[in-house]
Amino acid sequence: MEYFNTKRSLFIVPSEKCNVEFEKIDKFMRFLENSGVGNILDNVKQEKEKCKGPKGYSIYNLFAMIIYCFSKFKATLRDIEDKCIFDTRVSYIMEGQIPDFSTICLFINEYIVPKQYEIFTCITKQIIKEFQLKIDDVFLDGTKIEANANKYKFVWKPAKFHNKLNEKIKKLLLEIGYDNFNFKTLIDSKTFSDILQDYTKNSNIDINHIPNGKGKRLTKQQKNYKLGHTYLVKLLEYEEKEKICGENRNSYFKTDYDATAMVLKGDYYSKLSRDFHAAYNVQVFVSSLLIVMYGVFQERNDIKTFIPMNDLYFKYYGVYPSNECDDAGYGNYNNYKYMQEHKIKNYVKFQQWEGEATGKSPQLFYTFDDGIMCLNTCIGEEVPFDYYHRRKSKEGKLYKFVGCNECNYSYKCKSKFKKKIIITDIMN
Repeated sequence: MEYFNTKRSLFIVPSEKCNVEFEKIDKFMRFLENSGVGNILDNVKQEKEKCKGPKGYSIYNLFAMIIYCFSKFKATLRDIEDKCIFDTRVSYIMEGQIPDFSTICLFINEYIVPKQYEIFTCITKQIIKEFQLKIDDVFLDGTKIEANANKYKFVWKPAKFHNKLNEKIKKLLLEIGYDNFNFKTLIDSKTFSDILQDYTKNSNIDINHIPNGKGKRLTKQQKNYKLGHTYLVKLLEYEEKEKICGENRNSYFKTDYDATAMVLKGDYYSKLSRDFHAAYNVQVFVSSLLIVMYGVFQERNDIKTFIPMNDLYFKYYGVYPSNECDDAGYGNYNNYKYMQEHKIKNYVKFQQWEGEATGKSPQLFYTFDDGIMCLNTCIGEEVPFDYYHRRKSKEGKLYKFVGCNECNYSYKCKSKFKKKIIITDIMN
């Protein structure tokens, strides 16, 4: 074999059980050879060989050993190091070599992680080929897995405080004479820092000798500079937090920037499933009892993971699934439109499916281009908000329906809304 081979150079006391296990390992090594994963590792190896250094372990045997240990045992990196010493099967794969845990960790980070999807799909395609599996029908589901981060170390995205600070900075700029500045956008820290430097230069302020403490008199220019410096420090803090959060999430953890504050299904602290924890949203595609694609996301719900998962599937398999079956957590207009555009047969429930199917909680209103229609096919008439409801719903609309007293479905509306809507406002 070109890449994965066992030379049997290690002296092992022969036994019948050992030979049976060695035959299984040889079959496993031939499977890796036929999958073509050695070509992927070889390409990474050629890039690494540009740096001169001593010859290390065989990357192919090291890869096979790591895959074997992760699939056979619940092993940590130090456990794998111990297996190389005391486990005959692992020693047989490594041909007696004993890499330490740091070497294994370095190999995973430099060889496996950058090419994880290529390696995963390469091995999966070989399984599909050998067992002649069909993956036209796929099932998508996910779960939230808690990260190894402290419980109360999360940081919220300071968008609201950033806007308030921006208003204070604008007020300060008008006071110091920068009235021609573009106030329509958020002021970034670099621009504000340049303005403060220009202000100190024009006002002859020596920032190294500004009096500090009680009883010290400051000029108006010195007070404006100190206030601006306070704003600048806070602005830098907010920008750093927003950069870590990114555009698509509102929180991160101090001990794990990639983890997001999520509510897990089972909370071992309060048992109420409503406390925030550092977690990741893990999604998997399953077909013919085989995981054919996976993804790790920072989204707190499953709706926004649907399209990225299908894009990953198409990127590494070259085609979209023929039929896709998901639960109601993925039911969304954009997802349905995506399936229609890519000719994926839709077996995805919409979010009100359970209530519609059982009749216990039917969808009360249906929206269309011209307005809204109730369950009794009555078209709603839009009416203006009063002062109280306008404060509660700035972007909402209020509709009036006629004939609710005689409607057979009025009890559904009353039980659904209760105190959220004044029923007498929509009835005549």
